[in-house]
Amino acid sequence: MNCRLGKLPCSEIKANEGYTLGPLRAAIENVPIRYFITGGFLLAGLVTALINFTVALPRAEQQAFELAEEDFDSDMRDMHVRLTALLAQGNRTAVNLGIFSAASKSDHVALLVVGDDQKVRFADNVSHKGRLATDLPLGIKPAMLKRATLTGQLITEQDHQRRWLIGYIGLGYIEGGQMHRDVLVMVRSTATLQARISDVLVWPITLLGVTLLVLAALITVLLWRKVDTRVSSLVRASRQLSGDHDTLDLAVEGKDELGQIADELRRTHSLLGIQRDELEAAIAQAEAANQAKSEFLSNMSHEIRTPMNGVIGSLQLMLSSRSDNERGELAEAAHSSALALLHIINDILDFSKLEAGKIDIKAAPFLLARTLRDTELLMRPIAQERENKLIIDADSDTDIWISADEVRLRQVINNLVGNALKFTKRGTVTIRLSLDLADTGPGKLKISIIDTGVGISEGDVTRLFQRFSQLENARKVGGTGLGLAISEQLVKLMGGEIGVKSTLGEGSEFHFWVPVSREIAPEQPGATKEIRVSSASILVAEDVKLNQILIQKMLTQLGHKCVMASDGFEAIEKLQSFGAEAFDLILMDNQMPGMDGIETVRRIRKMNKDIAAIPIIALTADAMAEQRQAFREAGMDGFVSKPIEIDRLRFEIVRLLKPAGDGA
Repeated sequence: MNCRLGKLPCSEIKANEGYTLGPLRAAIENVPIRYFITGGFLLAGLVTALINFTVALPRAEQQAFELAEEDFDSDMRDMHVRLTALLAQGNRTAVNLGIFSAASKSDHVALLVVGDDQKVRFADNVSHKGRLATDLPLGIKPAMLKRATLTGQLITEQDHQRRWLIGYIGLGYIEGGQMHRDVLVMVRSTATLQARISDVLVWPITLLGVTLLVLAALITVLLWRKVDTRVSSLVRASRQLSGDHDTLDLAVEGKDELGQIADELRRTHSLLGIQRDELEAAIAQAEAANQAKSEFLSNMSHEIRTPMNGVIGSLQLMLSSRSDNERGELAEAAHSSALALLHIINDILDFSKLEAGKIDIKAAPFLLARTLRDTELLMRPIAQERENKLIIDADSDTDIWISADEVRLRQVINNLVGNALKFTKRGTVTIRLSLDLADTGPGKLKISIIDTGVGISEGDVTRLFQRFSQLENARKVGGTGLGLAISEQLVKLMGGEIGVKSTLGEGSEFHFWVPVSREIAPEQPGATKEIRVSSASILVAEDVKLNQILIQKMLTQLGHKCVMASDGFEAIEKLQSFGAEAFDLILMDNQMPGMDGIETVRRIRKMNKDIAAIPIIALTADAMAEQRQAFREAGMDGFVSKPIEIDRLRFEIVRLLKPAGDGA
């Protein structure tokens, strides 16, 4: 007979009809029947084990590679097309997002973009960036990298020892007027797929049933009808398992060998049913997650392009406008759009840092009343735009000093209040705050944001804090949809909890608490005056011409003079030419050709003591905490992140150049 399970063929077993025992009849008749039963089942077990190890497992491994390679090749080609386009556009953020999105599959091991120097430029694991790809424990071969670079074709290797698929494909694109040839490397595991195939490969059980049937046929003359009926029932049950039936028709009972086999078949049927249900649920969950991520990426594309269109469109109109009033309005529109774009980028970066565990909570003393006042001042114009009334409902004892992470606390409060104002029109938004402080030990700061807005349905409340999830009404008003997910993670990092109560059409209440402790108020200095510095001479090291123009205009507006240097070498040359007395301050960009800002500062600090003593402010787009630490270790005295805000630049200059003894 022929049997087949899915695409996997079973062995063909033929029974020899008319077979006679011949000379063995006398010996067989003298052997006890129990030995036939024991020997028959032992032989069946040995045959089944042999088939499993020699046929089933190797076949499962090869089948896993074949099935995985089809999807693998398709994903590699899709990623090749997407990343080639994004790299050609210079859109590194989108490249990183694409890599992180592709790295979410359960069988994913690694995803890298390797430069022509064989160093990792982009990776799903930040610890891989900057390292030689061949040094990583991924089995990446230099010859394959070179071959992929030269041919640009997809090359796939099978690592049978680790059960991996390793793919290489060349990425050729033009960026900044230069041709780049990188290699996309993807590593996926077939172990999970092989395990699933092995789990559902019930054809060894079918072979066991066939073997039992053949043995039963050979000992039919020696066994009575009861045993024959039970064996037949077991065979039918085995066939039901192989056919993936929902029910198992097995009437065999007892504690003997046949009864134990029946129990195992029932257990196997139950386990297969559970595994089938789990597999179906996992597939549904994966499809839902992929759909949510696709919608999120589509929304991000829209949200980023909208303010970018506002910036570019306003600037284009400014160039053709002859009216000073119109230019002023267009400049305000461009600035507003740029701030909106910066907010979106900050949300995405915060979420990425939270996912990577790169945000640390740093508690420090601060005045709670001042935080509330700043929040009210920041949010009141937004409330007025929506014709809302903003109310602060706080305990009378909030004018005290407490210890917590004020920056992250402000971020959560501003996000929740901003959301409440966004979804409320001609209504009321209340910030309710209470303190529960003990004489000793930590207490609780409880904050509720209550609005009379559109409210949220009971079904949507459960999706509020999910990643890559955005409600229908949220899409109408814009935003990244990451704010609540970021707020929830920040509250948890601070050791607190966050929740929501809402009624559709009536409003919502978002509430959270974080642990705080009482602090002794620091000594307050006497009345201070605004600190000003006289016109300073500033050396600016910046390689981008447009940035040079903007920085020069900002410094001129602040009453300072500046000298420009296009890279680190020119900056050192001007210091040596003009001398220390020519400059009061240095603004230093980091990413410059030839010699970067960190190396330039290190060399300046090794020059003569007068030059080495000049204050240096880092002026760079590297806003990560690790980069700031690197700037401090190199010898920089201050930090201003790009895009540059003139008030922040003024503050840093005053802080470093104010006369000795002045307060701030």
